[in-house]
Formats: sequence, C-alpha cells, structure tokens
Amino acid sequence: MEKLSNLVRIAGREDFTCVLSIMDRAFYDDPSVRWYHSDSSETFALEHHLYVQLCAEAALLHGGVHVTTREDGAAVWYPPDGGVSDEDYNTFKFTMRKPDKMDRLSDLAEACDVFRPNEAHWTLELLGVDPNAQNAGIGSNLMAFGLENANHSKMPVFLASSNRKNLPFYRRFGFDVLAEVNLDGLPTMFPMIRKPSPFSN
Repeated sequence: MEKLSNLVRIAGREDFTCVLSIMDRAFYDDPSVRWYHSDSSETFALEHHLYVQLCAEAALLHGGVHVTTREDGAAVWYPPDGGVSDEDYNTFKFTMRKPDKMDRLSDLAEACDVFRPNEAHWTLELLGVDPNAQNAGIGSNLMAFGLENANHSKMPVFLASSNRKNLPFYRRFGFDVLAEVNLDGLPTMFPMIRKPSPFSN
C-alpha cells in the first residue's frame, strides 16, 4: 500500500487556491452551506471560499491544512486551543453579505461546542473531496493522515457535521455522535467525538 505521505501532504499558502476550489466543490450541497446561500447562488460563488480561507488561515502555521497530491481532496485541522479567533471571525462576518445569517450559524456552532470535551483535543474543522472523485478512498486517506497527530498526542478529536449522510464515514474512524443539535429553522448538526486510540504510539 502506498504511504500516506505520497497521497496527502501538508499544504502551504501557495496551495490555497487549490484548497479553496476543492472545498467549494465539496461543500456545494452541504446543508449548512445551502441554508446560508438558499436565496442566491451568487453569494456562494462569491463567499464560500472566503469562509474556507478564514478557517485555513487559522490552521496554516501549525501544518493543519492538508491536500491530496492529486488535488482532489483537502482538510483543515486545529490543534488544542487552535481555531479562528473571535476577533478575526467578527471582522470577517461584516465583509459578508448576510451577517445576520452568519450570526445564526454562529449560534448553531456554539450549541455544538457545548459537547466539546473539557480536556485538550484536536478539531477536524473541514474535510472535503471533489464530487467527481468520490468513493475512491480520498476521504479515508485525508482522515488517516490527519489523525496521526491526534493518535501520537493521545488526545480526542471533535467535529461537527451538518451532513447526515457523512456520519457512517466518520463512525468508521471511531467517531461517535454525541447529540443532534436543532435550532429553529437551521440544519441539524451532529457533534461527534473520537476518543484517543488505544493503539496510539
């Protein structure tokens, strides 16, 4: 079997155009993304990649942006205490066309954060595969590559998904659904946790 390092690599800023393009294609039909852009496809074309860039910028310095060598999948991971700062998010929010909808999505994210583990943990913020390259093991390669850090540190991993059909994929990697989070008028979110692997080095 080919080594993961030959299939997935740590991305640099020079890879951002590729990463943003992958995520735009991968998340086009995501429930939370469609909710935000429900009344205009134009806003998706203009804005979704800007949100991905915000997330990726927060992961770049610690090597948390990953891309496949064939440029058909990407992921964004945060270490303990990593992520987008409140200041950066609020600045970003008011560059968007629908800051009120961004506030609602923030409320949903905060409702999911209640289920985060109290101890230090990693966060899988985004993982996306080009729809034209689905079912070829790309998501599995990205996940395995990203989990190496969590396994080495023997820390849990948290994620929150709004796409119910992706839950079996996450479960295969040891994630368990903690709750179904419902806020009025918003997509259902599924906070998930993966406990440290007993086989971690």
